[in-house]
Amino acid sequence: MTIDKLVVLELEGDLRTAGFRATLEIRAELQTLKVKGYLPPAPEVEAQIQQHWQHAYRSLGLALRIKGQKIIHKGSLNRRIAECRESAAVLCDRFQHWLNAASFQSIDRRLREEFSRSDTIRFLIRTDDLNLQKLPWHEWDFFERYPKAEVALSAPEYEAIHSSKTYSGKTVLGKRTVKVLAILGSSEGIDLEGDRQILEQLPDAEIEFLVEPNRQQLSDRLWKESWDILFFAGHSRTEGEAGRIYINQTDSLTLVELKYGLRQAIDHGLQLAIFNSCDGLGLVQELHQLRIPQMIVMREPVNDRVAAVFLQYFLEAFASGEPLYLAERQARERLQGLEHEFPCASWLPIIFQNPLVTPPNWLILRGQPSTSTIAQTPVLPRQQRRGQRLPVLWVCLIVCLAVLLIRSTGVLQPIELATYDHLMRSRPAEIIDSRILVVEVTQEDVNQQGGYPLTDATLVKTIAALQPLDPVAIAFDMHRFQPRGEGRQELIKQFQQNSKLLTVCAFNQADQNYAAPPEFSANQQMEQVGFSNFVTDRFGQLHSSSRSDIQSEASLSKGEIVRRHLLSYDPDLAPSRSTCATPYSLSFQLAYRFLSNTNIAPLQVNAQQQWQFGSVVFHPLPTRFSGYRTLDGTNQIMLNYRAAPPGQTVTLQQVLSGQIAAEMVRTSGDAPLRDRIVLIGYTAPVARDSFNTPYGEMAGVWIHAHMVSQILSAVLDRRSLIGGLPQWGTVQWGDGITILGISLLTGAIVRRLRSRRLWLGAAIAILVIGLYQSCLIGLSQGRWLPLIPSLFAVFLTAMSVALVRNDSLNGR
Repeated sequence: MTIDKLVVLELEGDLRTAGFRATLEIRAELQTLKVKGYLPPAPEVEAQIQQHWQHAYRSLGLALRIKGQKIIHKGSLNRRIAECRESAAVLCDRFQHWLNAASFQSIDRRLREEFSRSDTIRFLIRTDDLNLQKLPWHEWDFFERYPKAEVALSAPEYEAIHSSKTYSGKTVLGKRTVKVLAILGSSEGIDLEGDRQILEQLPDAEIEFLVEPNRQQLSDRLWKESWDILFFAGHSRTEGEAGRIYINQTDSLTLVELKYGLRQAIDHGLQLAIFNSCDGLGLVQELHQLRIPQMIVMREPVNDRVAAVFLQYFLEAFASGEPLYLAERQARERLQGLEHEFPCASWLPIIFQNPLVTPPNWLILRGQPSTSTIAQTPVLPRQQRRGQRLPVLWVCLIVCLAVLLIRSTGVLQPIELATYDHLMRSRPAEIIDSRILVVEVTQEDVNQQGGYPLTDATLVKTIAALQPLDPVAIAFDMHRFQPRGEGRQELIKQFQQNSKLLTVCAFNQADQNYAAPPEFSANQQMEQVGFSNFVTDRFGQLHSSSRSDIQSEASLSKGEIVRRHLLSYDPDLAPSRSTCATPYSLSFQLAYRFLSNTNIAPLQVNAQQQWQFGSVVFHPLPTRFSGYRTLDGTNQIMLNYRAAPPGQTVTLQQVLSGQIAAEMVRTSGDAPLRDRIVLIGYTAPVARDSFNTPYGEMAGVWIHAHMVSQILSAVLDRRSLIGGLPQWGTVQWGDGITILGISLLTGAIVRRLRSRRLWLGAAIAILVIGLYQSCLIGLSQGRWLPLIPSLFAVFLTAMSVALVRNDSLNGR
């Protein structure tokens, strides 16, 4: 008993640009061996087969079993034959040189080490690349060394065949005959009588001929009988990727148009289809989809005489008991005797095989035991796909855990914060918050009022100009611990008499100049003072939004960016003794006063010790939140900047000159100034009161305006506060599930398209763009999604799935 060896060479890629990732699988005596390799791009091979050899072959001008093609012949027949031979020789040289690539030698060497010259080898080339299917694989010197090896083509994906065979033919001496349905199609310009005579000489066969049948006759015979072999002779051609056969002088059809009848024949035991006609690769694609076990076709247009001779040689060998592959090789090689007249005739026949089916020999078709067995065939594709899923799941899970681990170290935090800033700037514009009026103290104002800082008398004049307009609150983003020029007593008196006036202090400052005015009572320090500190990200430090002229500090460095909004703070927790007694931010003090005049429920502290205005809860940021790794757990939220200034603006000079009317026009309509919060602060460069934000450098007074607008808009307008995905304490399980989902999606895309590099690249690009747009939309709706970790997951998963061994990823 002989054991046939099965070799599968899977090639994924393209010939022109990417080359092919090669996986060799050898199955023999229930053992499996796999070897990896790579075939580089070979555009010269592609050009030679498409533009030179194929053109030269089809220009020979021989009588062919192809219809509908007009070929222009140049020169004498002998010259055309010589040109075809020369082109074939060049193609063979380039093809062999390509197979000699260093990156492919691990496969080539292993092939030659595993087999002896006497081994019977079925060699499958698994690919859907049409150029590879047209290459003369039998010219590979491997097949010279192993005379019992033959090459066949196979599709990358295939399905098992489950037939319910019912034999209805004759028996001779208790042994069944082989049933053959022979279709002799259009014979226009060709002689099919030779094919008929050869078939009639088959021993132990029951043959039914359909000569130029119509569609109904052909379909009926496929439905009503069980067939072992389907044979077609006549005209055929490939149109795009589909094959067409001409069944009579007036009618032609694609095999899809016979799919129900063919499927019925396959389900009832059809084993082999032979298309002794032209240009059969298109027929292969359709027959493969119908799950036919094995086919023999001609890869190019075939001469009438060559087709008949091949059929005779093949059936002689096959009916005498040779295995299908060896019978096909013998018949193909014997065509070399015709190549003085018909160049490359031995290149034409090719087997197309479903790897899950054991090719039959003549004895098996007759229902007799065979003297040879076939090495174990590969795992069923559906089982393969089930086996694929588990390794891909493991890869994606490992990638997800790796990304989360890297993220937990804080390595990604700078990139995530920079990306957050970019997304923040990319959001659509919003309308101006008309509840806020910012009075800018410009450099011109400072010059006109006698320099920096403004005197107390100037502030008194400002209050006098604004107070009759009855705003909700007037806040000075200026530290006033020390008297500044004249008017101190009047300024303090104004604060004592008007509870709508507010100023600032700053904690974490040992300098008394950042304290509240010492004339303020304890109640005033709680009610009419808000801290001006901002939280920045570079060092996690707290900074005051206003600078005294004595401190003379420079602006924050570019790494220190205000992204968060500190609502309150316990001064007793300050690292140094605080000079600021109020626990509330200026923005909160102003928003609280505004909301107290509305019908919104007053500020409450819920069961989770979180602040709540009406139904809006201000959730403090946990120590780990989205892109942040180590927050301090204070009562802070993300600052949801508006894409436009959060309020209208006027200059100090406009206020002092009386240019502000009691009925200023809002952006959204008419409303009196009494419905507004007024913020007064420096924008003059001399004050050095500017900070870096996602929108660039911004004056401190405008940051306070953004903070006030955020609170008011969240409570009154239902504008979203910025949150992250769900988490339990510091466990960001929402981010983890998102990253895992993205990884799984990427793995599925790569697994599906890994052999189509351009499609894969386009799919990954679409995924990345979709991620970006989703995160941008999410941030616009108040949800900070993990863009950078997701992108890391995409690229790590793509590389892992692409590089991992095939035997661990997809069981091939």
